[in-house]
Amino acid sequence: MSPRKNILLPLLLLLFVSFYSFAAELSVPSLEMASTGTITNGTFALSSIAQADIALAGGYKYGGLLRLAFTSRDLEKTLGYGRTSIAPVTASLTAADYNALLDRFNNLAALQFRLAKVSARQPFELPIEMSYFIGYSDTFCSGDDFPLLFGSAPIGTEFKGFAYFPQGIGGNPAYQYNGIHEAIGTGFQLSLLALKNIIPMLYLYQDSAFINETTGIPESGRYSGDVRVLINSQYIKFEVFAGATFPYGDFGMYRGGLLAYFSTGMGADFLAQVGIPGWESGTDLKVDNLYFLFEPRLAIGLFALHFTLFYHPVRYLQLVNTEERGATDINAKLLIGDIYKYRVQGGLESTLNLRSGTASSSFALRISPFISAVTEGIRWDLKIRVDPLKYTQPLEMADIFIGVRTAY
Repeated sequence: MSPRKNILLPLLLLLFVSFYSFAAELSVPSLEMASTGTITNGTFALSSIAQADIALAGGYKYGGLLRLAFTSRDLEKTLGYGRTSIAPVTASLTAADYNALLDRFNNLAALQFRLAKVSARQPFELPIEMSYFIGYSDTFCSGDDFPLLFGSAPIGTEFKGFAYFPQGIGGNPAYQYNGIHEAIGTGFQLSLLALKNIIPMLYLYQDSAFINETTGIPESGRYSGDVRVLINSQYIKFEVFAGATFPYGDFGMYRGGLLAYFSTGMGADFLAQVGIPGWESGTDLKVDNLYFLFEPRLAIGLFALHFTLFYHPVRYLQLVNTEERGATDINAKLLIGDIYKYRVQGGLESTLNLRSGTASSSFALRISPFISAVTEGIRWDLKIRVDPLKYTQPLEMADIFIGVRTAY
């Protein structure tokens, strides 16, 4: 048995015993599936990807949480690989053999550990919540926590997930843009609950987001601290955070960010996410360090217009992605209907992807009529995405996108 299993199995058994002693609730807080239909060389084919989080939680005052997750880059390959086996090796592997094994490994939809967390809410009648976590903890400046903590309507951008980033970052669908930072590792979280609409939080943890490029495992001995504050009101919402990691380089790694949401209450909203996911002190602070999302929204009656400008950072969640240098997305969406009021909406959107890296520059354009609906906690999205730049190949100009995700 591998060392990883020696550690993981006792941990899971311990958590199972703990959960078994009180009422537990099984839920799926996050589920997203997407299928894309394209015509290539005269053949229509579907390609599907999926990701899901499965949570087992119990207790309010002294609660535990266990989250497992799976992601598949290509479900069609996963189905095929699950029904076949590999013959024993009888000769030296060629590059083609190795790549075939690598493709099989990358397309296994195995259930993986994501988070174990135990919380004590208001211990000794104090207005605090203390948590001990191992794994992927909270996401900063995504906007997702405002409905959970304050009961507000969703404010986060819809410009994320498989609909816009089907291959994720660097070809990994599990590695997606969502917020500016995420606490990943082993440590403690402290939240102050004394104020109704202001919640300060402190995170102290061994940071497991730094991956050794040679071994592919987290670098041990790096420690992080983050301070985070959420401020809520009916028309204005803020979230700010700042953090640092030591040791790193000569003087550490630093980060910080801001989410700002403004609403007039009369159909005009504005969302901004601006921050530095990671900056090594002693190096030049460049635009490559910037995470920038700007999204004004305007609604008049049944009609709405959302405009999104997103500039990608080169460093995200402590991983450097040189292919993201200079990447900018511009999305304009015209909507008819309101999915929160009427559970259905449709419209037309155009997406422009600009890539201006050091090696080459490119751009891509898609125009997409779409329709979306919500049924019993599930959101359905159907798009026909047309690439007008492929006018010389009319049968390959369009693809069909079908997406399903949780919408609580």
